[in-house]
Amino acid sequence: MVAHQDWSALRAAETERMLAACTRCGACFEACPMIPYAPDARGTDAKAAVIGVLDVLSGGAGDAASRNWISVCTRSGSCNAACPEAVNPMLMLRLAKWQAQEGGVIPRRDAAETMSRVKVFARLSFSEKEQGEWL
Repeated sequence: MVAHQDWSALRAAETERMLAACTRCGACFEACPMIPYAPDARGTDAKAAVIGVLDVLSGGAGDAASRNWISVCTRSGSCNAACPEAVNPMLMLRLAKWQAQEGGVIPRRDAAETMSRVKVFARLSFSEKEQGEWL
């Protein structure tokens, strides 16, 4: 139980730090390689997208573009290098995703369903020996 409390405190502290440090410049959004795969985020003003993510991070609903950006983040880290304030946008998006899933703003993913699909595709490319070792 102590670890959970420590995680909650760390998460709250990082959220507050990010909210205070972010200048909402949009550089992280502009550097994100996943925007082409986020239909609701394409063509969105970068500053508006960041403001939406910060709203989600604060417990709000954000807008469709920010929720879509949060959902497609693969944690490439391209955003971190672009951030002039060292906010760590990669972590910001991850924390926003947890907040959005916990608040019902975006649906949670069911890992059990995903893993069965991974195994199906793996069986197509793995040899019998590899299947025995890995699946």
